[in-house]
Amino acid sequence: MSTRVSIRKRLFIGITAAVCISLIGIPAQQTQEGARPVFADAAGTASFASGQRVTLQQRAAFLPNALSKNSHLRNLKASYYGAKGESLRLHSVKGEMALIKSDSRGDLWLPTWYVSKEAAKVNDISPLSLQLRSSGSIYLAPGSAVKWPVSQTGTSLIAVAQWKDWYGVMVAPSKWKEDYRIYRPAMMWVQGKGATAKKAMPEALLGGNSGVATDVVRNLTELLFKKGTPSSYVKKLLGEPQARETSRNQESSSNKPMILGETWRYEQQDAHYTVTFSPNGKLTSSEWVIPSTGSFERSYNPGDDYEFTYRLDVLPLRKTITAEPDWRNQGNLNFTFLLEANEDVLLLKGDDGGFSGMHDNSSLYAIDRGTGKKLWQEDAGFGWYTAITDRERKHVTMYSAYNPEVKDYVARVRHIRLSDGNVLWEVKPKNEFGLTMTAAADAIVLDEALNMNGTKSVLRVLDQDTGKLRWKKTLSGEHRLLNAGTGDPYVLIEQNGQLTAYDPVTGKAAWQIKVGKRVMDDPSRDPYFTGGYRYDPTAPADMTTRWMLLGKEWVLLNTETGVREDAYPALEMERFEVLNERYLLVQRALGGEYFSGAAAYESVLYDRLEDKELWTIKGKATRGVIEGARVYLALNGIPSAVDIESGSILWKMETTSKAGDDLSHLVGSSYGILDSYLLISLGSDLVVLHKEDGRSLGRLHDMITGNVDLREAYAKNGALNVTDQEVLVGTVNGAFIRYDARALKERLDELL
Repeated sequence: MSTRVSIRKRLFIGITAAVCISLIGIPAQQTQEGARPVFADAAGTASFASGQRVTLQQRAAFLPNALSKNSHLRNLKASYYGAKGESLRLHSVKGEMALIKSDSRGDLWLPTWYVSKEAAKVNDISPLSLQLRSSGSIYLAPGSAVKWPVSQTGTSLIAVAQWKDWYGVMVAPSKWKEDYRIYRPAMMWVQGKGATAKKAMPEALLGGNSGVATDVVRNLTELLFKKGTPSSYVKKLLGEPQARETSRNQESSSNKPMILGETWRYEQQDAHYTVTFSPNGKLTSSEWVIPSTGSFERSYNPGDDYEFTYRLDVLPLRKTITAEPDWRNQGNLNFTFLLEANEDVLLLKGDDGGFSGMHDNSSLYAIDRGTGKKLWQEDAGFGWYTAITDRERKHVTMYSAYNPEVKDYVARVRHIRLSDGNVLWEVKPKNEFGLTMTAAADAIVLDEALNMNGTKSVLRVLDQDTGKLRWKKTLSGEHRLLNAGTGDPYVLIEQNGQLTAYDPVTGKAAWQIKVGKRVMDDPSRDPYFTGGYRYDPTAPADMTTRWMLLGKEWVLLNTETGVREDAYPALEMERFEVLNERYLLVQRALGGEYFSGAAAYESVLYDRLEDKELWTIKGKATRGVIEGARVYLALNGIPSAVDIESGSILWKMETTSKAGDDLSHLVGSSYGILDSYLLISLGSDLVVLHKEDGRSLGRLHDMITGNVDLREAYAKNGALNVTDQEVLVGTVNGAFIRYDARALKERLDELL
């Protein structure tokens, strides 16, 4: 038995020796994919194989191609970073590089050293400026056989990590944006003995006069910051921010309470950088805002770090203007709009901003105009609601289809006192769907569909004070209620080519006119429509005589008498804003079949008293407001001033956008005129412009504004309102803010 063992041992030794002899002289570069590479480096020995499950020991750049000595270090095109502790499966191994396959990321390469035990021993260090010998080398990893001459990167590099006598240095891409991709720096390695000088980087890189280029700081933030980075580390590296503000809502689910953290703003001359933290001081998102040199572009993010964005701004960078508000009310839904106001109370709409099945919550609430304290709130859940105040603006009648308290559809019409939220009466229609509510004089008008296609309905007119039924009428066939609110003296019904005015008390017809068949759909029923009248909740205009689409014309109709006072052709390719009783600002589509999405637009100022077009300018002019001899408007979304007589453009806000670019989606409010200043929501900022020449003074502090789909009319009417005494602003992070108009003006005067 022992003889057999001895023979086996001798055979094994002989075979092993023969194999070893046969392997002598085989060059390392002949190692095939799937083999087990062995590192002969200062970091120790580690071997990896195809299919192996490994853990990333340090944050590292994933690369689109395997690196070799022929790679260009400034052109690695790294967009993705792998996170420390991330589990990976090695699809294949090639030398010191491993291929990682992912459905979301695609095919990416990673230096295998970062999944070795030695990589776990890397220490993060404060950024250290290194001067390297020109004859030195840059290594893929400590002791790697893959290296490049220092001439590829230059002799000045910044170290951010250390392993024994090796430094992990930042290698930034020469081109950080290409098409729709953002490229990030990668970390390579140099030997400590290869450095001729070491110097600590200054602290407060963006908080003072560090002398470090903004682009260098930008690359450092890419390499060093990630979700969860503590605010203390950010402050140590970047310094005290120029401004601290309440963040956007960080809770993505509208069914959960809002989470508001803090946003820090670092404002440099050549770029702005914002970092946002959770309530416990952990980094959740960031944004670099960099002046663009071309057309408007959407925001970008590197790799799959969607919360870390880049915005190339075609407008001048807006410096933050500190100004103390009178009060700030914090609501519980993202978007806030002013609906109505009386001397003591502001009535607001709260909304989560969702749509198409993602709309979960909306609310109607009142706050004290003097203190900002919330008085009461009614929630409507994911159902839409309508709210109409009486002529004295002391009460509001609210129709809602859904009751979030019972989590079911329950149609309710409630008459609520603004001062305290007391429900004075309530009516529950039988049908939760297909009900429309409006008002006329002192009556509430309910149009309740009796079938799904809306060809038959019953009209009920209720006493506004008591909720009791005054009269009802069955309507068969297509019809429209044309009432705008309690300012209308009659119930206005268009049907079968006729418009009839019914007395809200008796139900008898007061007058009737023939209007014919409509030649187009009424654009005012389009939720994206921002034309027509701008309703000012703080000072409602008399709408007894107003423009409405009747037959083949827009008719200026006196709703008291039924008299047509003027008319304008109804054209599918035109929309207009009513600037005042004399002027219409018409937007005309050029090319295409529909007004929306036309190839180009022009805008016309129409004088109805003279019955002529005064002037035409290229582009889509919106949000117009007249003051003196000027029309202030947004021309393709860019704030501009136009001479009312000649149409000459007096000024236009500086922009790098091209003439054909339409930035109208950036406009989130109407203009507010405050003495010598214009206020308007642009992007996420409430911007202050000098009225005389259009120069930007900056953005108001701690104010996040913006546009939201399907709420354009609410934004036009109630996102920004200016009176002689106050400036009222709705936001996109649940706040509603009041400034004293005089105090804000005096603060702005200091900037001139």
